[in-house]
Amino acid sequence: MTLMAEGVKKCYNNRLVLKGINLLVEPHEFVCILGNSGGGKSTLLNLLAGFIKPDEGVIKVNGVKVTQPSKERGVVFQDHALFPWYTVIENIAFGPIVQGVPKQEALKKAMNYLKLIGLQEYAYHYPMQLSGGMKQRVGIARALAGEPEILLMDEPFGALDLFTRENMRSELIRIWNELKPTIIFITHDIAEAVYLADRIIVIRNGVVAVENKIDLPRPRNYHDPEFRILIEEIEKNFMN
Repeated sequence: MTLMAEGVKKCYNNRLVLKGINLLVEPHEFVCILGNSGGGKSTLLNLLAGFIKPDEGVIKVNGVKVTQPSKERGVVFQDHALFPWYTVIENIAFGPIVQGVPKQEALKKAMNYLKLIGLQEYAYHYPMQLSGGMKQRVGIARALAGEPEILLMDEPFGALDLFTRENMRSELIRIWNELKPTIIFITHDIAEAVYLADRIIVIRNGVVAVENKIDLPRPRNYHDPEFRILIEEIEKNFMN
């Protein structure tokens, strides 16, 4: 699915957060939105998800105006937001059940996604029994269980330790290669964006400041000289 934002503007309490945002994301593309904290990245993601509406401009998916949330657009937040009273498999099956999928079919689908993220052995554990990285993997599986064509991710690894974050990035690329959703990933970490993205869009002062196409082959290596050069180039654009 193609996702497009045209002339999008958003204000909160008379404070301009985003202005004149134009964005085009192609099917199966992995795009990172990069910017400082408070710069409007999460607001843009909420607009793309349909949680809030722009004050000006329009957002479209395959040419159809976005007016509300939809199963075609799954969302993964920084806080995994799992239901503590449900087991892992029940958390993942929750969305399909709400969408009308029979419970046994939804649980079967949930188990398939648990296998995809390598946590099938934890199907009947509760969230409190999982590590932070495991909870976030379950959060990703829960979003995928709705079979979205577009996956919107709001700094999903921001609260994890460095080692777990690196593992989660590799895991996400593996899942993306297997399922091929379109991914829009919010981050303020330049190295993370270079590792993940086909294209990086830098938002500064509420506008799209610069775009960078990342042509490095995958899997990417943080110690590759070309990787480091790209980080330095984006840092200059990011700061200027």
